[in-house]
Amino acid sequence: MNTVITRMLIAVALAVAAWLSWSESKLAAQVADARQDIATFDLDNLDAITPRSSLSDYLPGERRRLSDDVRIAKATVAYWLGRYGAVAADTTDGEADAAILLTAANAAYREAQRDPAVGPAAVQRLDGVLQAYASALKASPRNVEAAYNYEYVARIRDQVARSPQGRIAGSKAASGPVMGGDLPAGPTIHGGPGAPPPDAKMEELQTIAPMEYGDREAQPEATPGAKRERKG
Repeated sequence: MNTVITRMLIAVALAVAAWLSWSESKLAAQVADARQDIATFDLDNLDAITPRSSLSDYLPGERRRLSDDVRIAKATVAYWLGRYGAVAADTTDGEADAAILLTAANAAYREAQRDPAVGPAAVQRLDGVLQAYASALKASPRNVEAAYNYEYVARIRDQVARSPQGRIAGSKAASGPVMGGDLPAGPTIHGGPGAPPPDAKMEELQTIAPMEYGDREAQPEATPGAKRERKG
């Protein structure tokens, strides 16, 4: 009888471990798919992903949890879609990740650009943005992007404070990306769009593409050059 009970307990323990492993792998696959969707600008399916507790939340160490990765992905998508309020709201739910704090600070600045306030009201709005970047730097002191943006906003704040009717300069990217063909127009998560040099003539530009495997095989083999004479 004791043997049967022991075997049943072992079977239950193995079943629970298998379910936890399956749940963790499913969440990890969702995180991977979310990162791929962000990189390829396929942002329609990311709203269905919700942060939830997983096995990695209870493991020792300071590693990032999968639930945090989901929150970072959703915050990134909300920022690039211009949903800045959603990014700020995510930082109030428990202990915010350093990456989310930086995204929230960027969202606060973009939201400030939409604000028509001038003078002291605009300065007060930028003070809040500076506090957001300070929180991001406190969570990640070596973050170069957060440090640069803090200095950038501080200079803008000083410029606005010197003018009684000063206001925060707007930005075309502040309303979220607009699709131009199959790619968003303007800056994206990958950076600014590329373009030919402004003074270059298009007919002088040459595009070099790698040859297909079959074409390379059809090329004659390179002939050996002349023997180089040793100098000195």
